Amino acid sequence: MRKKEKDNTEFSKRLLIQESVLIWINTISMLILAFLCVLFGYLGELPWLSVMVGLPWGAYGVSQYAYYNKAKAENTKDGIKYDAVMSQYYFGSHDDDENDEETVG
Repeated sequence: MRKKEKDNTEFSKRLLIQESVLIWINTISMLILAFLCVLFGYLGELPWLSVMVGLPWGAYGVSQYAYYNKAKAENTKDGIKYDAVMSQYYFGSHDDDENDEETVG
């Protein structure tokens, strides 16, 4: 039996992807429902369909805004990931630069 590889995708990114899938399922289903209403001669109004599509997209926009702000905070200077990567790069390449100078000089 093979071990399952752990998915290293962050929870917030997985949540945003799942929300994207759900928002498209909702939008397409409401468009199909609107088409069926017109096809079968529904004589009422359809604003409830537009609300069922518009409000989830608004909530999705808020989720994206929060996710991108989180990513910006993590990946800018003094952010969590940026500092960790830069310290590894600096300390890793700093040792190589000293060796190069000794060899050349």
